[in-house]
Amino acid sequence: MKRILMLVTGGTIACEASNDGLVPRLSGADMLKGIPGVSSLCDVDALELMNLDSSNLQPEDWQSMARAVAEHYDDYDGFVITHGTDTMAYTSAALHLMLKNLGKPVIITGAQLPLSMPGSDGVFNLRDAFYVACDGEPGVFVVFHGSVIDGARAKKMYTENFAAYASVNAPLAMITARGIEWREHRTVPDKPLELATELETRVCILKLVPGTDPKLLDLVVAAGYKGIIIEGFGAGGVPNDSRGSFLPSIRRALEQGITIVCASQCIFDGVDLSRYPIGVLAARLGALSGGDKTIETLTVRLMQALKVCFTQEEIRTFMERPV
Repeated sequence: MKRILMLVTGGTIACEASNDGLVPRLSGADMLKGIPGVSSLCDVDALELMNLDSSNLQPEDWQSMARAVAEHYDDYDGFVITHGTDTMAYTSAALHLMLKNLGKPVIITGAQLPLSMPGSDGVFNLRDAFYVACDGEPGVFVVFHGSVIDGARAKKMYTENFAAYASVNAPLAMITARGIEWREHRTVPDKPLELATELETRVCILKLVPGTDPKLLDLVVAAGYKGIIIEGFGAGGVPNDSRGSFLPSIRRALEQGITIVCASQCIFDGVDLSRYPIGVLAARLGALSGGDKTIETLTVRLMQALKVCFTQEEIRTFMERPV
């Protein structure tokens, strides 16, 4: 029988009612009591890492989760992490990038309704998470509402709907009555697990709206940020005409050694800076393309790049690697 370690971090799935609203309180043992059939599927140990609303999670908490997986890696066949839904995509992207040469499943799941409430989706999500963990497919995955999503491709789409998460630009698997229907399978790396937890957290996302003053970019630079992701329009373009061009501010930022990455406010398909002048001119200055990566994955990738790379060309190469 497979041995699975459940890492508890809080979130809605672990919440109970309080005078201030829903507060994560349930322990791993409490949650497992409400999941029928798990004991016949695998042996489970629970480890409480933290008990937080995921909106309060910090990059240091991603590091704690990655280190917990590494510390117990040889003792278990897989890992299930219970997590809040609000920042689950950031955590899944972080663990995907931090756990290099991962040869075992690390499953992240949560719920839109607490396990303590009747009709909670957490019962099915947690059961499915253990099911996928026991399947043995290596990698970091979000399991939610019957979907198995690559950790670097997860995106929260709904605040209340049980189908909260979608896979962006790379559908992976579905859980059906016939089992897990994988669209692709991963090979187990022949190298040992390696942790890559170093992060430069001075990274900012600047979302543009029509009329955004380019001086805002200068203020972000002045605030000490080392990397800025600009969520532009369409295929990643930024305004470039005389009424509000971002190009001078981008040039000043790049001259100060700041890394600028152009992303799109569109969820699917990604960035193409070669299509229109609004992208071509930004790229010509030295702005990087976010490609088809999610904002969450771009953010963590940039945090890593700024910590381990020494030149803009190294950063470019690092950022362009597929996930």
